[in-house]
Amino acid sequence: MLYYLPLLLLLLLLENSLAWSSKHQVSRGTMPPLFSSPPDEALYTSADITDTIRKKSVTEMEKVTEVVNTSCSESKRPLLIETNDDFNSYIHNNSIENFLFDCDGVLYRGTDAMPCASQTIQQLISRGKKVFFVTNNAASTRMELKTKLEKVLNCRGILKEDMMIGSAYVAGQYLKSCKLTKDSDNKTRVHVIGTAGLCSELQSAGFDISGGQDPVDTPSGMSRDELAAYQFPEGEIDALVIGLDNDFNYRKLCIATVLLQRNPDALLVATNLDAFDLVGFDARHLPGNGALVSAVEMASGRTAINVGKPSSTLSELIMDVYGLKAEETLMVGDRLDTDITFGNDSGMKSALVLTGCATSSDIASVMKDDESSQMIPSVIFPHVGYMFDDAAGDN
Repeated sequence: MLYYLPLLLLLLLLENSLAWSSKHQVSRGTMPPLFSSPPDEALYTSADITDTIRKKSVTEMEKVTEVVNTSCSESKRPLLIETNDDFNSYIHNNSIENFLFDCDGVLYRGTDAMPCASQTIQQLISRGKKVFFVTNNAASTRMELKTKLEKVLNCRGILKEDMMIGSAYVAGQYLKSCKLTKDSDNKTRVHVIGTAGLCSELQSAGFDISGGQDPVDTPSGMSRDELAAYQFPEGEIDALVIGLDNDFNYRKLCIATVLLQRNPDALLVATNLDAFDLVGFDARHLPGNGALVSAVEMASGRTAINVGKPSSTLSELIMDVYGLKAEETLMVGDRLDTDITFGNDSGMKSALVLTGCATSSDIASVMKDDESSQMIPSVIFPHVGYMFDDAAGDN
């Protein structure tokens, strides 16, 4: 009898699975696994995620409205955008000609577009506005970012590479401005903690690169004896650049620390100091580059130069390279500590959307703190669809 027990268990599982598919009317080819996560998660589509984000942002806006109206002084109160007409009036009254968009949390989350993000971008460009995409994500080259935006937003043919202002590109431009290059035959050596995209941008800027992605068989750890015997094929470096590295480990930390120790004059540059990003339909916290930078800073006793938002290095580059006037520029973002602070510190107007990191609780906190005034946005609206003329009826 025991011989047949595994077969009986298997038949029972199949029967339960068939019963579930019949109850939920699952189409052919979408049979759930025998051991699955809850069906509503397993069957979540991109359209579902976008609609869920839209609904959550509108609900969050209701909470924000209550916070602003009940606990905010007149001098601190941001403008709350309720319709597209409100937004158009704001743009007209403030003579806004330039739009800087953060990407993740504003235009998309992962590979899912935000509500009406594509229509908003296309409409602004068609009206002759200057549009740029300013992201602290250093994982991609400018061309890779352009390709992703074209795919996620379905707007091929209208985006240009020079609209892409990623922190990897900015890191390269910053190092070039520091005049570190020695001569035509001896390029500046830059060690990288980060992705192939970051390495590529730095190479394009004219630097010799070490580090980056390790071969698959590279160990993740490093013992005391291994570090003592390590020969440092990287040589003496002139700068160390840290970008988000999903394969960051103790070995990379050890090597970076000693490279900085060997040359106290080497620059330590962070592409950004973001604490976390959001992933998934339930907005899970993914540790950001700031966690990696903190580890290197602690181990080396050095302080990194941040070239991402909200640094003045970034704003100066944007204004100088693209010839923009800060007072005619709107920074649209989802984070108070980076996007909104960046816009305010740079003399721009700042717009907060509620599809990313910032919540009504965060807004309440900065409203109460006199030292956080630079985190208070000029305007707030649920999602970028409020910038699109025909979206008002669908909000």
